Amino acid sequence: MHKVDPIQIMLSDIFEKVFYNKEPSHKVCEDCDGDGWYEAEYPRPQNFDRDVGYLDTRRVECEWCSGTGLLEDEDE
Repeated sequence: MHKVDPIQIMLSDIFEKVFYNKEPSHKVCEDCDGDGWYEAEYPRPQNFDRDVGYLDTRRVECEWCSGTGLLEDEDE
């Protein structure tokens, strides 16, 4: 089975940029601002340890970019 070498992929991207002036066909995800995640609120209800319920936040992976922060450019 053929292994994918991340260094070779990175070097081929650099080669494309330097010698052919091609930019990768990706753009920054607007939903997560390129972070790959966003903070979502979820309710923490009242229980025996907590006398009042409240809203808490947690990190959620962006569904649009699958956590990469980049989207493929559809114009090309």
